[in-house]
Amino acid sequence: MGWIRCGLFAAGLLIVASCTTGTGSTPTETPSGESRRVIVTLAGSFRPEGDLGDQARRAQRTAIRAAQDAVLAEVPTAQVIRRYEAVPQLALVVDATALERLQHSPRVAAVQEDTAQQPS
Repeated sequence: MGWIRCGLFAAGLLIVASCTTGTGSTPTETPSGESRRVIVTLAGSFRPEGDLGDQARRAQRTAIRAAQDAVLAEVPTAQVIRRYEAVPQLALVVDATALERLQHSPRVAAVQEDTAQQPS
């Protein structure tokens, strides 16, 4: 049963990733004054919720929220598009300065451009 939940969770993440991050490319320079949509993956440990009990799930969501708060404090100019509850990610619109800070933050594991992708 645990493998089924884990597989379903992984499939869900793949669907979300394919719909929201496009090719998953790392954003390059953003010209001054322009903004860019990005998906930020937070650094730290994470376990699929299907592998966790209720108390551990709540604790992990609290930790994700605190990590999101810490990253957002580093980039006060970022516009939050979405704060994910169950996965350690944020969808943001950032300017060049915020993008640079995110790419060099020890609290951030990855920054990917959030681009539309044609259905296959």
